[in-house]
Order: sequence, then C-alpha cells, then structure tokens
Amino acid sequence: MFKKFIRAFAPNPLDQILTHAQRKKQTKFLLAWNRGLGDLALGLYAINHRIRDYIPNAEITYLIRENLQDGFELLENVKVLVAPDWKRGEKTSVEKTLGDLKVDPKSFDVIIPDPDPSYWVKWQRGKLIPRLKWQEKWDALHESFQLSDDYTYIAIQASAETPYGLWRNWPMERVQQLIKEIEKHPKMKLILLGFSKDPYFESPSVIDLRGKTNLFQLLSIIKNKVSSLIVPDSGILTFTYYLDVPFDIQIISLWADSRHGILKQAVFSPNPNLVHRPVYGEHRNLSSVQVKDVFKYLVS
Repeated sequence: MFKKFIRAFAPNPLDQILTHAQRKKQTKFLLAWNRGLGDLALGLYAINHRIRDYIPNAEITYLIRENLQDGFELLENVKVLVAPDWKRGEKTSVEKTLGDLKVDPKSFDVIIPDPDPSYWVKWQRGKLIPRLKWQEKWDALHESFQLSDDYTYIAIQASAETPYGLWRNWPMERVQQLIKEIEKHPKMKLILLGFSKDPYFESPSVIDLRGKTNLFQLLSIIKNKVSSLIVPDSGILTFTYYLDVPFDIQIISLWADSRHGILKQAVFSPNPNLVHRPVYGEHRNLSSVQVKDVFKYLVS
C-alpha cells in the first residue's frame, strides 16, 4: 500500500529516462524482456509509443528469449536480439548476454534491463488502443491444415498455459461438456488451440492442433477459418483482440477476475468486425461458468 502511495506522487520512471535521453540527444534504446507474450500488446506497445512521443526518431531494440520472437514481428519498427539461453522466470544478465552475443553495449545510448509497463504506462488504460500489424503473407498459413469449408469452426484454448493465476482456466470437465454439445451439431467442429497437448480429448468433433502451430499459423487459422473463439485471459486472446486488420470473429472470453488483460486495458479492438462477449465467473471461480453460458453464443 505504501509503495502504491509513493508511486502516485513520484515522477514516472520512464518519463524520467526519456527526458534525460531527449536532453542528451540519445536515440538508440535497448530494452530487455523475458516475461509474457501478451504483454507485448498490453505493455510494450505503449512503452514504444511513449518513447517515440519524446524521441520520434528513436531506434528501439529488444533483447528477448527465443520463443517471443514471432510475437515481436507484430510490433512495428522495432528490432530484436535473441538470447538463446533465456528461459521465462529465470534471472538474466543483460551485460553477460550481450557479451555472449558479441554485441557492444556501447552501441546503445540507453539500456533498460527491467521495464515495468504495469507502472510506467498505466496512463494508457482506457486511452491507447494497441495495434498489432498483420502481414498478408501469413494469411495462407492456415491452408496446410486442410480445414474444409463444409464446417463451422469454433476454436478454444482450453488452458491459459501459464504457471501464474491458475484461476484463469475453465475446468477441463466444462471443456469436455462443451465437446459433448458440439457433437450434437454435425456441421460444427471444435479446434483446440495452444501449445500444451494435455489433457487429451477424444471426439470426432475435435480437431486438436495444440503444439502443431507457430504463432502466425495459429492466428491465420483464427483469422480465416474460425467463427467463434473461446479463450481465457491469455496471449492468444490478447493477440487476436488487438490485430489491426478487419476480419469477422466472435470472441467469448472467460474471466474469473476482470482486473486483468484486455478488460483492464478497457479499449475497443482495432478490428471493427470483432464482437467481444466476456463471460464472468463468480467469486473468482471459473467453475461457476456453465457450458450453457458459453454455448448460447454459438447457436444464437
């Protein structure tokens, strides 16, 4: 509580860094990022925006772990350096990593080893719409999965796939119940999206693509083949919601706590054709969300 009180009156750390850089005519920035993928849209987009507010000709580079590289391609006008040995949750050293990569730290004017978007750019909430840039070359990536036009495809991410906030996940028995409802509709198929293959769901109505797609393939499937997407508070939700390209999609998002993610950001999607239907659990418990609370949007 005391920390929050101090922060409410203290100068913004990012603005202090940028004021100093502006005065020194510094333009080359390196930021290290070893945290979540969804934060690219919810935090780093605003940091980049703020940097260029102060220094329009800024050159922004991120030092990142390898499995974040695809996501950063959706941010405009940034470069990346990949740290092949970094793992999420492990302590990292920017200086050592640059040495391993044979990159001179002096090639950057400003190095920010631990950016804090939750604090530094909290002003963006309700004001700034993150915009992730889609490239047309990715549209054809769904074709390799041979999803016939004979079906209506519903996609679901069964788990948020993060060790943080297990309350984000809809119970697996609810997913199984949803599958049973889907089976009653012969022209409907359920695509399982994500990267973890557990648990296994056996059904003729299920197309399990978990662990079989990279980020661009996954988004290409959602953009071009999926009519409704059912997701917890996750990176897949964030990336789909903030794609800056028009396409028809209904997102049914599942929330045990609305003080997070895109709800906390509190802005519309840049996609004018996107319909968002948030569904809330009671008492921070998603098990209170029944299949009928979700399925009604699939057959309306």
